[in-house]
Amino acid sequence: MPAPAFLGPLALIFLAALGAAYLFHRLRQPPLIGFLVAGAVLGPYGLGLVHDVGVVESLADLGVVLLLFTIGLELSLRNLRRLGPVVSIAAPVQIVATIGLVFLVAWSRGVPPGASLFAGYLVALSSTAIVLKLLSDRREVDAPHGKFLIGILIVQDLAVVPMLLSLEFLAASSGRGTGSALLALVKTAAAAAGLVVAARVVVPRFIGALAGTRQKEIFVIAVLFLVLGSALATSWAGLSAALGAFLAGLVLAESDYGHQALADVAGFRDAFSALFFVSIGMLFQPRIVVEQPLAVATLLAVILVGKTVTGGLPVLLLGYPARVALVVGISLAQIGEFSFVLLRQGSAAGLVSPAGHQLFLAAAIITMIATPLLSEASHGIAERAAPRPRARPQTESAPAAAENHVLVFGYGHMGVTVARLLRQTRTPFRVLDLDPDRVRRGRKQGVPIEYGDSTSDHVLRRVGVEKARAAIVLLPDARTTRQTLKHCRRLAPKLILVARTRYGADVPALVRDGADEVVAEEIQSSLEIANRTMERLGLRTPWLEAETEELRRARQEVFRRFRQPGGDS
Repeated sequence: MPAPAFLGPLALIFLAALGAAYLFHRLRQPPLIGFLVAGAVLGPYGLGLVHDVGVVESLADLGVVLLLFTIGLELSLRNLRRLGPVVSIAAPVQIVATIGLVFLVAWSRGVPPGASLFAGYLVALSSTAIVLKLLSDRREVDAPHGKFLIGILIVQDLAVVPMLLSLEFLAASSGRGTGSALLALVKTAAAAAGLVVAARVVVPRFIGALAGTRQKEIFVIAVLFLVLGSALATSWAGLSAALGAFLAGLVLAESDYGHQALADVAGFRDAFSALFFVSIGMLFQPRIVVEQPLAVATLLAVILVGKTVTGGLPVLLLGYPARVALVVGISLAQIGEFSFVLLRQGSAAGLVSPAGHQLFLAAAIITMIATPLLSEASHGIAERAAPRPRARPQTESAPAAAENHVLVFGYGHMGVTVARLLRQTRTPFRVLDLDPDRVRRGRKQGVPIEYGDSTSDHVLRRVGVEKARAAIVLLPDARTTRQTLKHCRRLAPKLILVARTRYGADVPALVRDGADEVVAEEIQSSLEIANRTMERLGLRTPWLEAETEELRRARQEVFRRFRQPGGDS
């Protein structure tokens, strides 16, 4: 019996996706980039190993549906409130400013208003997958720029919903006049509202009744039916099938069954989303970079420079220094995976010409490949482009620098605890933090806290680092902690420096940069957990004491090695 015609190309695609994912993992790059590259190599404009892209695109559409469903499941509207100004100010400013900038550039070049606005949609979104992986690998999730990036990316993912909803309106306004556009807008709003109401009323009862059978097979089939049924409903209404899947995931995420549904469909999502990005790569024509270098370069400049500016602007508006704003802006300066979803839908609606489609693909793939390099260089660029302010003369009105006090850098949970203990022991101290909200909250509580960057010589002198007894560095990311230690050690060679870090692997570098003591949370936590478990079990723990002593000796050896002249660097 002959094999189906699509089986050979499909097997080749998954083999290429597997090889690309493994290779890019070894290169410490996100696999998404590997999928795009694999598609470009396999497709009709590359080696031509896969000629019929139609079958692949049909399966890739299913990947888009599952991808958006799981994205909806992973988003929690309740958690968005915790992000505060990032959600209410930073993300909307970044999205609207980017759309506005691209709209003006496209419209000035004769592109119709609807298509110009759609171009702004495509550029406004950044890659959640790539940026989150880079933040995780570099342990910068809790850094000020990390919190901004995560909040903005989450809101960007949510913004896909109104963007998808407006595609029918944009297409109608570009081709059939105002009346058709308004009719499309009304139809879109009515269909979306009907779907949301039905999902909130029907879905919880439907899934709850089937989950009550306690049969995993029934639950998985019910979830898949919910995904495909919602996608089919929005498709019948003239909207995007992917939009229906996203809304279904968003509704299910607010129920008691969201986590289990995500676990059950994650495997399907990963396989089919890989197929989707490979199919996008197959449509890319590399020769456009050679044939239209000026157009590609212009679009790259708009994306890289424009998004750096629009991404950093809201950070400055919220009172953070230019250094943090530049890191955030540069990290957002790429095209996101949802942009490819919009591109597919917009192409079908006639909002993108074939030439514009290829031009955008070229710029998008280049920006995504360049993101890891740009993100790594962003801190150095920020240091050079946003230099530290010079120290001003001591004659100007300024807070008098204390003496023999303790400096606390960072007013998170640990900073609050340390400040309370210092106050109880009547030890003079001053706190420094980059988060304006934390500074306001601390001042209301009577804490001697100031807003400032602990990697600035000027700020450190203002809080009296040269006359302090000790400094406790409780910053969330190792990179800023190391910079702070270097500045403190240079300005105050005899200052006692105590730092915290999440990971034991960071200890040698922190010692090398000047720390006298480093507390690694993962080591201390593991010992405390083991000790409490043994106490609950009623077991003696002399081995735990020996392990603690061994760790202490190892830590002292690390300090001794890096303190010796000519020691390891």
